[in-house]
Amino acid sequence: MWPFRKKPHLEPLSLDERDIHCHILPGVDDGFASAGASIDALRIMASKGIKEVVFTPHMNPDLYVGMTEADLRTAYSEFVKRLPQDIGIRTSLAAEYMIVKDFEQRAADPELLTYEDGSILIEMSYYYRSPNLEQTVFQLVMEGKKPILAHPERYSFMEDCLEDFDRLHEMGCRFQMNYLSQSGIYGPSSIKIMEYIRSHGWYSFHATDLHSIHQLEKILAIRVPAS
Repeated sequence: MWPFRKKPHLEPLSLDERDIHCHILPGVDDGFASAGASIDALRIMASKGIKEVVFTPHMNPDLYVGMTEADLRTAYSEFVKRLPQDIGIRTSLAAEYMIVKDFEQRAADPELLTYEDGSILIEMSYYYRSPNLEQTVFQLVMEGKKPILAHPERYSFMEDCLEDFDRLHEMGCRFQMNYLSQSGIYGPSSIKIMEYIRSHGWYSFHATDLHSIHQLEKILAIRVPAS
């Protein structure tokens, strides 16, 4: 009789106490549409041990034409007024900036929505590399900001140029992994990139990148091998 291979023990995914990337601020991008759903999500997150959430709505002038940082600050201020006092979670506002043409020219702009420590979340299209990626990272660092590349494992076009992540890391760029990436939902290219960055210890953050309650349910359903 062939010996049976023991199945690995699986356990729920461990969530960080601080979620630095989500689209919970309602009505501003492709994330949550209503304040009620946003509040429901925050309650669930608090029940799972998350103590702080940074709202990072998309800032992409090609997609959200006319949207400004002032608009997002106003939306955040209005939403915070609706939060129940017993929500059990701290919130703050930053943004997820698409590296569009000439974005590096905004590196010194005081209006940029950054984290309290000067970090700034940046992203690219899932279909092509931003030609000014390195220049954007360079200019942000030169201005004293700390760039964080959102979900690098989702940029499948970088599967065959993994050494580019070495260069970005050397330049001072940090990386943030999406929890859902660990489920394999984004395919083998995503797993290859994720394992490369993880093997070097370069992921500084894990985050929900949350757009809906349904997505939160998927994250909470993930099971990983026990450590």
